[in-house]
Amino acid sequence: MYCLFISTFDKLITIGLLKNGELIEELTQESNQNHSCFVMPMIDKIIKNNNILPSYLNEIIVVNGPGSFTGVRIGVIIAKTLAYTLNISIKTITSLEIFAVSNNSTKNKLVSISDLKGKYIGYFNKDNELINDYIYLKNSEYSEFIKDKEDYLIDNTKFDLNSIYNYLKTKDNINPHLVNPIYIKGIDALNG
Repeated sequence: MYCLFISTFDKLITIGLLKNGELIEELTQESNQNHSCFVMPMIDKIIKNNNILPSYLNEIIVVNGPGSFTGVRIGVIIAKTLAYTLNISIKTITSLEIFAVSNNSTKNKLVSISDLKGKYIGYFNKDNELINDYIYLKNSEYSEFIKDKEDYLIDNTKFDLNSIYNYLKTKDNINPHLVNPIYIKGIDALNG
């Protein structure tokens, strides 16, 4: 069984291929604003590197945000299209969950992901269940927020595709038409 992993929520694009739940290849590419130029060629490359056809894929996992507005949409649209056209299952995971799941701490976990103006924040228990809703704080608000929570802050620089796959094994598949990006903050252009 082959599973394709797609992450485009930030400037580092990650495409992974797992076979029977084990990572067999992971490609990364830094992209500031050209995700659409890299994602499909990376998927094509990982499929060709492993001598399989797209029809061999059984499942797709896509990171559906929060993160880069355009980046998240590109990854979600590609994942939905592949899942629908190949008639395979699709699962989503948030950009904050991937770091919580990849960390085996036995205490609560606070994950933050930065953009230019602030941070997306998720607070999880040791079983990777979200404790509160995701929030977005401006950089000026974050230092006050984190004061009494620094012990729970976990590393958000690397995630583990094997851990993510195992975490999602028990989660339900989603109809590709119902997979949508997650946005926490409003769109600046619409907020004046």
